[in-house]
Amino acid sequence: MRRKAVLSVGIFLFALGCASHLINERSSTSDIPFEKRKTPSLENAIVIDPQGPSLDPKYYEIMGEASAQVSNVSAIPAHCKDAIDMLRYETENVGGDALINVSCNSGSFGAGASGTIISFKNRQEVLKVLRDIKAVLK
Repeated sequence: MRRKAVLSVGIFLFALGCASHLINERSSTSDIPFEKRKTPSLENAIVIDPQGPSLDPKYYEIMGEASAQVSNVSAIPAHCKDAIDMLRYETENVGGDALINVSCNSGSFGAGASGTIISFKNRQEVLKVLRDIKAVLK
């Protein structure tokens, strides 16, 4: 009897875990006008953490703002990580190089994130500057 109960609970938890990954919603959007968009590159978008040193504005152009929402029936997943990944996806889609001023608000079953999409004037130079100032990158 006890063995059946443990097996039943195990099956229930497994099914709940599988369902939590199937029942989720993710969306992202930006306010970047079509004429400011660039061809997406093969480079991953960088998230410059606001807790670390910031990049001097002379190295980039602001493209616009982006936001993302994620929800999941399970409270287990890292919702802010998923929301920031959606911001990164949106940045890459519009041809941006990085995100600054990123913030995230997480709840029990979802999160919302926002940030500013920027485009580097010279990618190699900016990456060197970011290393030199010891910026916190995600």
